[in-house]
Amino acid sequence: MSKTYLDYFKDLCAIPHGSGNTAKIADYCETFAKQQGLDYIRESCGNMIIFKPGQHGGEAAAPVILQGHLDMVCVKTADCPIDFLRDGLTLEENGDFLSAKGTSLGGDDGIAVAYALSILADKTLRHPPLQVLFTIDEETGMEGALALDPTPLTARQLINVDSEEEGTLLAACAGGMRADLHFVGVRGKADGAFFAVALRQLAGGHSGTEIDKGRQNANLLLAQLLKDAGIVQLAAFNGGSADNAIASGASAIVAADDAALQAIRSAFAAKKDTFCPEDRSAVLDIAPVATDRAFTAADTKRLLDLLCSVPNGVLSMSDHNPGLVQTSLNLGTVETDGDSVTLGFALRSSVEQEKTAMLEKLTACAKAHGVSVTTYGAYPAWEYKENSRLRDTFCAVYQAQYGKPMAVTEIHAGLECGIFSGKLPGLDCVSMGPDIYDIHSTDERLSLSSAKRTFALLCGVLEKLAAQN
Repeated sequence: MSKTYLDYFKDLCAIPHGSGNTAKIADYCETFAKQQGLDYIRESCGNMIIFKPGQHGGEAAAPVILQGHLDMVCVKTADCPIDFLRDGLTLEENGDFLSAKGTSLGGDDGIAVAYALSILADKTLRHPPLQVLFTIDEETGMEGALALDPTPLTARQLINVDSEEEGTLLAACAGGMRADLHFVGVRGKADGAFFAVALRQLAGGHSGTEIDKGRQNANLLLAQLLKDAGIVQLAAFNGGSADNAIASGASAIVAADDAALQAIRSAFAAKKDTFCPEDRSAVLDIAPVATDRAFTAADTKRLLDLLCSVPNGVLSMSDHNPGLVQTSLNLGTVETDGDSVTLGFALRSSVEQEKTAMLEKLTACAKAHGVSVTTYGAYPAWEYKENSRLRDTFCAVYQAQYGKPMAVTEIHAGLECGIFSGKLPGLDCVSMGPDIYDIHSTDERLSLSSAKRTFALLCGVLEKLAAQN
């Protein structure tokens, strides 16, 4: 019996494939292409392109690019023993949902790779010529899309399988960039009793699609608790797992007396009553710890003041699409390394001027606290295309299969479609996918029934495109 897309997905979950660690999953795809007798290109950056001729009457149709990314955002609970560099995920099935024990699932974007492998292996499906593109490191700045050599891609229709809401077709997305703030202080001899203060089990989530849900950012919350408690000596501050994920946990090593520790506990308890329901399982841990170096009182104040004053969250909403975030930024990571602390931000906007203004605001805040800024990984917004045969085809097939119209909308998240549109003039593209909840978090889960219906939709669209000679 041939493998299903779910079989392929489970294979992929057994392979470590966090951002920056995609060589083994690319090996799997290369071996697959060889076994299927398909032509392929493995770019030096790590991208994979696999080619399959049209079949069963689709040979002369216009070619189509199926596209997804190989990497996943790796987050785990504090007690999870998995090493993302070496270990696969431990999958759990609960009714209609597939998740991973103690970690993110990587449905974003393993489901795209699994769908495409299943279609490439299918000898019965009618489809046009396929150019299947798997990019690397989408989650850390779309490095694979930026590095792509578009020359071998002759298709001008692209289906991006990197959205997480069944029945919704994405036709535009925000642009964005990364920014790091570099704090440098002086660490002298630690004096007094030190404690590790840690927040964990906040909901976290995707810093684009979840940024307007009122979820707490653990980095900001912990900094405010420490500042309000009058902490004057900080040895380290670390939090978050990725700049494009809302921080679900953070920890700091601080000098504190009993009064300060009680102030932290009391303030956390009071704030917890105001949290959104998804954050109410949050936990505060405090335990004594040994340390021999700590920032001076002046630098401790400067760092906490910085953390408590950086802009964060939704900055503006769309005028033409009610309910859609237009501009936002997220303090995803804080990392202490010796005398330096790096704050990692993800900035997003569908309006270029607002993205520029947001960076200027962040830079002004940094300079006010004696901190430098570097930027990287900028990517363009994907603008709505008035006329799209691909979009029309999806809507027609969805109507036929579901008996209701398909929603067409924009998303406040970065997709590779904007980069591909710049590299492939005249590109007609859409983004779709099954229901995946709480991506970029340890609560990430894939709806199995939705995945089945969405795969049927994708195959139906390919069959219809094959008939459009």
